[in-house]
Amino acid sequence: MNSTHVFDMIVVGGGPAGYTAALYAARAGLDTLVLEKLSAGGQMALTEAIDNYPGYEDGIDGFTLAEKMQRQAERFGARTEYAQVERMDLTADPKVLETSEGPFAARTVVLATGAGPRELGLAGEEALVGRGVAYCAACDGMRYKGRTVVVVGGGNSAAADALLLSRIAEKVILVHRRDQLRATKVYHAPLMQAENVEFRWNSTVTELLHEGKLTGVRLKDVYTSSAWAESRPRSWCAANWSWMPAAMWRPARPLRPVSPASTPRAMCGRSPCARW
Repeated sequence: MNSTHVFDMIVVGGGPAGYTAALYAARAGLDTLVLEKLSAGGQMALTEAIDNYPGYEDGIDGFTLAEKMQRQAERFGARTEYAQVERMDLTADPKVLETSEGPFAARTVVLATGAGPRELGLAGEEALVGRGVAYCAACDGMRYKGRTVVVVGGGNSAAADALLLSRIAEKVILVHRRDQLRATKVYHAPLMQAENVEFRWNSTVTELLHEGKLTGVRLKDVYTSSAWAESRPRSWCAANWSWMPAAMWRPARPLRPVSPASTPRAMCGRSPCARW
């Protein structure tokens, strides 16, 4: 692509937001370029089944939906370049973006870089995505219907996902490394009132147990270092998005922990979510 060409708009990020911006810009007659480092769809492209997007009564996989979004924007003249944006000079006129494929210039730049989950960094985690590990309870929650899930985290995302899953799953186990949640107080009462939500305080996940698919997790007490396994779960979610701020708060009354002996059938939350 000609690096001396000045686009009306460059969209950084080829996810749903990026291609929505590109679609509107192209339909308005603007010379539009989308810069995407990997493939269309961003994180959405990793989702096996999307059932909550209007117009697809039978659901659709994230990769196919992303391709449709890209083709729709390109039908009106938007272009796509696969490149990693390394530096931007947004004070220049026109604005200049240095990328792995060379420089690009535009009169307007839209940043639609999306968000990503904070992975636990455990062995086998990446290979288990879609085989028990997931990262979005809202996206994949219906897979956990009638099952036991584990949510890893203590912030707003973890609390919100635990509440969402409590309406779908048989049991929700919330694993948090502290003795109180970091989530804002608005989540406190609903979590306390949910009869199928249990807590593993002062605990971390140290190992993903699997046999091709996730079969359980090993937990460790952060103070005593004692360890135990939550075996034969059918689903796991972690709920600590890297971009999610959370305020510290103390429960009005102690939240009753459950015995480590109980065994969930699944684990889920909103940073890494895993499904056994």
